[in-house]
Amino acid sequence: MCATWTTENVSGQVCRRRIFVLVSSMSAGGRSVRLGPRIVRILRGGGWEVAVRLTTPGDDPAALAARVGPGTVVAALGGDGYLSAVARGCHDSGALFAPIPGGRGNDLCRALLIGPDPLARARSLAGCGLTRGEEADRGAGGDFSSRVRPLDGMWVRSREGERLALGIVSIGLDARANILANESSLTFGPLAYGYGAFAALASHTPTRVSATVDGHERDMSGWIASVSNSGRFGGGITLVGASDMSDGVLEVCHVGPLPLFRALPVLASIVAGRAKNHPAVEVASATAVSFSEPAGVVAMADGDRIATVPFTVEAAPGVVSVLV
Repeated sequence: MCATWTTENVSGQVCRRRIFVLVSSMSAGGRSVRLGPRIVRILRGGGWEVAVRLTTPGDDPAALAARVGPGTVVAALGGDGYLSAVARGCHDSGALFAPIPGGRGNDLCRALLIGPDPLARARSLAGCGLTRGEEADRGAGGDFSSRVRPLDGMWVRSREGERLALGIVSIGLDARANILANESSLTFGPLAYGYGAFAALASHTPTRVSATVDGHERDMSGWIASVSNSGRFGGGITLVGASDMSDGVLEVCHVGPLPLFRALPVLASIVAGRAKNHPAVEVASATAVSFSEPAGVVAMADGDRIATVPFTVEAAPGVVSVLV
């Protein structure tokens, strides 16, 4: 099932593209499992020849995506952490990465302007299912090649290994909010992260954070210390509006150790998406960021735990090709 996926003749010169769909059994309380059959029907209705693999906690989606042949279209239906794992496998195999939102926040698909609706995404992909070569690629569903673009990521390296992240790596209040949201039973992203943010405020205090940004030591103590590729988190919250997932550059976001009464309106403006140009929100470009303190603190990325301090984040320009 994981051999090279090319097109095959159906009648005359009409060909069906093949797609390998990896479905998470864990994302958003099983949401992807419930959506999977409908998405497969939509894809097959558009002409795709579909193979499906439902992954369980014992499976490694990155390893599964790494086993396919170069040029294979590999779709991932799940949350942002699951999509990042599949993207890592596509990087290793040279496969074409096709994300489908199936989690709570779906911030990667929001940032790529795919949107958070998995059925709408499936219908968009369905238009690419049939081809007559280059001429058909310009027909229904648009020019296939024009929908393929390089996607930047972030290599996160720690004593726990090397991981690929696509969204935002954080160790501040936003990381704590993410952890608490994951521990809740809420499956709707904005509601879950809103709960996590309020719960985090009740228990979080500004933390001393020591970092090195492009070779320069920096004190990033305070409420938020994040490294951004996509600029988005929490089911649609824009933390860094300047982030571009194809410019080869990361953004470091920092909110310092303000007193709580001053921090609250700043954090509220971030959650409301109105933090652009706020004087308390410092944003700077970088390509490599290392965190050395506080040792042992958990870093979150794409909705999941990704490392513990100390760790390094490095820009990964064009790390995978994505079908938008």
